[in-house]
Amino acid sequence: MMALGDQIAAEQAFKKFSLREPEARTPGRFTRLVRRLGFREREAEIRRCLDLVCAESLRPGAGWSSLNADGTPVQFALSLIEGRRPSFEFVGEAFQTGMEYSARRESGLERMTRLAGAIGATPELEPVRQPLEALAHGGAAGDGEDPAGAFWIGASFEPEGAASMTVHANARRGPEDSRWNRLAEFAGSVAEAEWGRIFAVAQAGTLKPLGAGVRITGHGRLHARVYFGAYGVTPQDYRRMFREAGAPEPFDRALAVFFEATLKAESAFPTHSAVFSFGSNGDGAWSPKLELCGHCAWNSDCEAEARCGTWLERLGMEADVYRDVIRILTGDRDSRGSTCVHTYVGVGMRRDQLYASIYLNPGRGDL
Repeated sequence: MMALGDQIAAEQAFKKFSLREPEARTPGRFTRLVRRLGFREREAEIRRCLDLVCAESLRPGAGWSSLNADGTPVQFALSLIEGRRPSFEFVGEAFQTGMEYSARRESGLERMTRLAGAIGATPELEPVRQPLEALAHGGAAGDGEDPAGAFWIGASFEPEGAASMTVHANARRGPEDSRWNRLAEFAGSVAEAEWGRIFAVAQAGTLKPLGAGVRITGHGRLHARVYFGAYGVTPQDYRRMFREAGAPEPFDRALAVFFEATLKAESAFPTHSAVFSFGSNGDGAWSPKLELCGHCAWNSDCEAEARCGTWLERLGMEADVYRDVIRILTGDRDSRGSTCVHTYVGVGMRRDQLYASIYLNPGRGDL
């Protein structure tokens, strides 16, 4: 039996231990990302929108998403513009455990409706729902076709307080001619513009139709973008195709700098996977963009960070913000072993304003 003095001493020690302040929990990667980008006061709002899209699909065992090579159903994005604070952006796929393509397609339609309600853009979504459904082919996947993922749904939060959403529809299903036709019909129905020239250049360059996206803002004009896949194209041929499609001279110069800084000596050779795209809101102004697949362009995230950081510095953009975001999302993964975080990195132009487009894979770890 414990002596009385020892018992009193033990009780006092236990009381002191019980009254200690709990240790502060280290904020998760999502919270650190929100705060680093300056959106601390909007964290709850952004989290609700993220959960609307991919709370279920991020659960362990929920299933594989074609959004990322490792099946992770979400990406965070940086759109960097010289002299401007970056927005907070994400894109994800909505599905639950066991859902096949048709069920995911219906889930995507339901979640985009809810997200539009959350950001105040329901009236603006309604006119494009049917074109989005038509573009995302409803039939079973054939050989070599994308087996999962009808819609990728995202949101963007601006430092000034505005919010918008983007819906990407997958066109990588059905016969080749059908894909081209559906993509052209979508573009023409959402944003009236001279898309024929863009499609002619893409077909002449043996590019493949990937899909389209539409950015929706409450009380604002829709902005449509069509995406084409490329493989084995040289940087010089990319530049030529953009010129032939009507991209302005400053964009051509920006492409040259992008290839030189991010590919270095490899810029003399054909690239692996890349995405060639044009956007328009129907006012006659084009928004060209070229993105490189991170897994194909660089041997590791460490190499990608070094090259992309140097490129951003040359453009006068916030390279430090980019580097901090990479470190937050890398977590405990080895950045030297493979390219896991950098999904797509590219350069675009909107209304004569150059921007860097960087999509990042956080992995399935806890956010």
